[in-house]
Amino acid sequence: MTFIFTGSNRWQHHSKLLWRTHEAHHSNKEVDWLAGTRSHAVEILINQTVEFAPIILLGANPIVVPIKALLDAVWGMYIHSNIDVRSGKLQYIINGPEMHQWHHANDRRVFYANFSTKFAIWDWLFGTAFLPDEKPGAYGLYYDYPKDYFLQHAFSVKRLDENRLVKSIGGSGYIMGAGERSFDG
Repeated sequence: MTFIFTGSNRWQHHSKLLWRTHEAHHSNKEVDWLAGTRSHAVEILINQTVEFAPIILLGANPIVVPIKALLDAVWGMYIHSNIDVRSGKLQYIINGPEMHQWHHANDRRVFYANFSTKFAIWDWLFGTAFLPDEKPGAYGLYYDYPKDYFLQHAFSVKRLDENRLVKSIGGSGYIMGAGERSFDG
């Protein structure tokens, strides 16, 4: 099942349509244990279907669903945590923060790398692994992204400039603007 989710994550990064729902997850300027919870509602629906539909369709014992959900939540907190972990050779099999932090880096070298969340072996086998000796210099998207939860959902459908929107409705204060992501590599 982790192979399927790795493929799904890769597809989210390569599809303009799916990226629109996945970019919220990559918009954090800091990666910490809560970064994995930042997601678009449609992405949550897609990911949970990919993760849990096979379990249900294969007729697994119902207790498997909450156990898997708990393991996924704990593992998500671990790989998104801002801790200095060195897994050594284990990093070739199991994903950890040192590799997943690069997946969230604002660095063009990794826009299409480190898709695995649990088993890094898939990235190593398919040539999408990236793990240099240094830590990422910056995280998040290289373009402005809305901070407001509801505007993030609107942004996935129509690119908008939050500052201009706020001014047009008589608001004040700084809200980030918007831009396009390049998909040419």
